[in-house]
Amino acid sequence: MNFGHKIGIFYGLFVVFMITMVVLCVQQKDISLVSNDYYKKEIAYQDEIIKQRNVAQLAAPVVISYTGEKQQVSISFPEELKGATGTVQFYRPSDAKKDYSLALSINENTVQSIPVNQLAKGLWVVKLEWQKAGKAYLKEEKIVL
Repeated sequence: MNFGHKIGIFYGLFVVFMITMVVLCVQQKDISLVSNDYYKKEIAYQDEIIKQRNVAQLAAPVVISYTGEKQQVSISFPEELKGATGTVQFYRPSDAKKDYSLALSINENTVQSIPVNQLAKGLWVVKLEWQKAGKAYLKEEKIVL
């Protein structure tokens, strides 16, 4: 076998490999974005930037912490946010079907504790969105359960 035949075999194998990869990609069933209305959210992204700026202007930071032995996520708010209303969302980047959402419920100590023993282990994005006195706020943080 001469050098030309070896090059031809190499290119032939490369073409077979590329065709196999294209077929596998086309047959993939679960191709999903992080959210179904991704494009609509991208257009309204400036509003999110303003909400995140509002969080940065608070007197004290909003702290999200995970306690492994208690299997809960605790969210501590500054005193000025007592009575705020909003939502807490847990996004699973690897599987949108596992996303979880609940109402914001700040207790008298300005803390909300959320049990997370029903959530799968791994990476989650906690997204807090709330309003107080006509001002909107947004905080996102990644946690690993």
